[in-house]
Amino acid sequence: MSTIDKTFVKKSFNRHALTYDHNAGLQASLGNLLLEFLNGATHRESKILDIGMGTGSMTATLMKRFPDVRIHGCDSAVNMVACARSKDALTSRKELFITADSEFLPYRSGRFDLVISSLTYQWLERCDRAFGEVLRVLKPGGRFLCSAFGGKTFAELRTSYARACRESAYTHGEALQLHFTEDQFLAMLTSAGFIKPFMCTRLITEHYRTVGDLVRSIKGMGAQNASDRRNRGLGIRKVWRRMVELYEKDFGLPGRIPATFEVIMGGGRKP
Repeated sequence: MSTIDKTFVKKSFNRHALTYDHNAGLQASLGNLLLEFLNGATHRESKILDIGMGTGSMTATLMKRFPDVRIHGCDSAVNMVACARSKDALTSRKELFITADSEFLPYRSGRFDLVISSLTYQWLERCDRAFGEVLRVLKPGGRFLCSAFGGKTFAELRTSYARACRESAYTHGEALQLHFTEDQFLAMLTSAGFIKPFMCTRLITEHYRTVGDLVRSIKGMGAQNASDRRNRGLGIRKVWRRMVELYEKDFGLPGRIPATFEVIMGGGRKP
């Protein structure tokens, strides 16, 4: 079974920090959707942490909604944090935004009232350890909200790629794999020690002009294949051309192609 190459993940997001916002419209809207789980009950929060802040879209939204709350942010990619610090909406508090590994948070225990993370945990090898870190830095009674892409994300792309590999007898790598399920997330939250854990899943279909546009958008936000078995062998160009043909033939619509995103959202409380 493949594992996540964390070094590659950081390099990819660092490389695409300047193009991230242009390609991450879906991520921004999903971040706002995650905030709906707060149900307006945020007046008690005095410190909030945004894990995997990227270029700061969620962080900026939090600061706008809660101007009197001290909001911290962290990301593993230094260039993403630099982009966030440079934004007009965030520059006044840029000292609160740091580079950090989600599996080893550099904050003291019991510091935050709310920890929130949008579409970060699918890029971690040890999500269970990351959840344990969230529990540690939360105050007793503190809340955790998170989201991640589930295993049905890019279903059309992966189906077309798998068929193209079979037809071409290509065995030197695999397509982007996202294995998370709702049950796995609930189990990890419970195992970490959260109470009243909850999860829900949404399937969202986005449309792109071509398969190439879809892939360029994925790469433009740094979300490249981080598997240690990603494609590196000869013959991938032939497989790629056949994959595009199959995608357009099996899933294409007039003038556009669909792409499925499975989004798992939920959270819990620290006892």
